[in-house]
Amino acid sequence: MEGEQMMHVDGESLVRHIREDEFVMVDFWATWCAPCRAMAPMLDRLAKEFPSLRIVKIDAEEHKHLLNDYDVRSLPNLQIYRAGQRVDQLMGKVPYEMIRRAVASAT
Repeated sequence: MEGEQMMHVDGESLVRHIREDEFVMVDFWATWCAPCRAMAPMLDRLAKEFPSLRIVKIDAEEHKHLLNDYDVRSLPNLQIYRAGQRVDQLMGKVPYEMIRRAVASAT
């Protein structure tokens, strides 16, 4: 699912989305990361369940310079931002229900 609610971004766009969008999930992923690919359908499902959530995907391989700034130590890495502040971070492949609870608690 690619569109207004879910999009691939670069570092500059990432900063803008975190700062300007009210409710954002950042998905740090990589093409070689099998758990990242396995979680993609879960993020599509999440986007349908939470229409106010914007999901921005950033390729960790292409943007390695950002990983320290965002405390990314493993992939996949999901970070939830509310009003520009990180409110949660999920590392590794986690069940859908855990992602859903994290998003629901941030709303």
